[in-house]
Amino acid sequence: MSEIGRDVGVRGGVRARVCHGWRGYAGPAEGLGTGAVWRRATQRRAAVLGPHLAQTRARASALPQVFLVQDTAELNFSAHVHCEGWGPIGHGKGLCGLHQQNVLALDPALRRPLGLMYQQHHRRQERPTSPGRTEKRRTPLATRESHWWVAAIRQIGRPPAGVRWVHVGDRGEDIYGVYDEVRRQGTDWLIRAARDRRVQTASGQTCLMSYARSLPAVAERALRVRKPGGGTRAALLHVAAGPLTLLPVRAEREYRRRAPLECWVVRTWESEPPEANRPLEWVLLTSRSCETPAAALFVAEGYSLRWMIEEFHKCEKTGCQVEARQLMHTDRLEPLIGLLSVLAVWLLTLKYVARDEPDRPASECFDEDLVTVMARYLKRPSETLTVAQFWRGIGQLGGHPGRKCDGPLGWLRAWRGWQSFQLILLGASLVHQREPNCG
Repeated sequence: MSEIGRDVGVRGGVRARVCHGWRGYAGPAEGLGTGAVWRRATQRRAAVLGPHLAQTRARASALPQVFLVQDTAELNFSAHVHCEGWGPIGHGKGLCGLHQQNVLALDPALRRPLGLMYQQHHRRQERPTSPGRTEKRRTPLATRESHWWVAAIRQIGRPPAGVRWVHVGDRGEDIYGVYDEVRRQGTDWLIRAARDRRVQTASGQTCLMSYARSLPAVAERALRVRKPGGGTRAALLHVAAGPLTLLPVRAEREYRRRAPLECWVVRTWESEPPEANRPLEWVLLTSRSCETPAAALFVAEGYSLRWMIEEFHKCEKTGCQVEARQLMHTDRLEPLIGLLSVLAVWLLTLKYVARDEPDRPASECFDEDLVTVMARYLKRPSETLTVAQFWRGIGQLGGHPGRKCDGPLGWLRAWRGWQSFQLILLGASLVHQREPNCG
């Protein structure tokens, strides 16, 4: 019960099993309750998600270095015509839903998620379809969608002494306000550049992209990178790095008088991509010093971890099926989304533990009753059951055959398998319950 708040208005044993299973981590609920549960949970989303955020922060404060990966996900609820409280999503196609801003903490050493550090739902305001540049500049910074990134960094705040937090983002986070806020909070950043701009270098002012592409390669590394259509492929990447200074944005009055930002640019590119694949190129801006090839390689490899938040969103939507929930108002829906987000992090962590430590005893990760029930289902001794075998059992319950030609377990079948396993656990617990004493 450590990661889901007690004050969520849950009755009838739903709360008692919400975190059942994973030692030191929140486990998925066997059932998420009725609509009455979440009617009483109005405006209690912080009580549902808060303990998980606090536990993630404690984990992130105990490590020397943590990556904080931020991204925005669109939750599409256009099919729920009777639900209230949405905002427009997409690009003017009549879709409605919520924008979910997440910050996922990662351990770069183990390459695994620690949990959510921040989550907030936003509703986009109706605005002209094609506002001019002057119209955009007149919009206060605090009401712009770009400010969502800044607000997340501000709320997370400073790390403890001796701990280094690195904010990692894709091209959507390439905003001067983000860099300025990271500097104010005493943290670091690693963000992919979205556009060209004037920068200051040792030889004078120049354009960012031309400067980055003029830098000589200092190292190369083979990495697995994601393909647009899904899956991964091998890529031989060259890495170059150089120092520069980011100049304040003159078009924004709030930033004109800010001090310039000293940082490094790291270019990672693929010189000979396979046929039918576009050559990969990342132009990364980071506050970390990259004076050595090893430091530049660390930055390039660190940015490759950013896709893990995409995996989290896929687990949340496809696996936990957040967009299929049909409560009547977003005030009731948001606490449920918070709970499902914790469960998505749990499943994501289980997947990587099963991948990285397949021979680890399941008893080190799960409660005794889970291990015993799964071992009996798989017809294996519980003493020797491993995490990989446990994960494979979840897949079999969800309809995944588990053959080599079937590929890895997907999120939809993982979620179905976990729900089936929870029903088996419920039946096992009822068998061992004492009958009520009527006399």
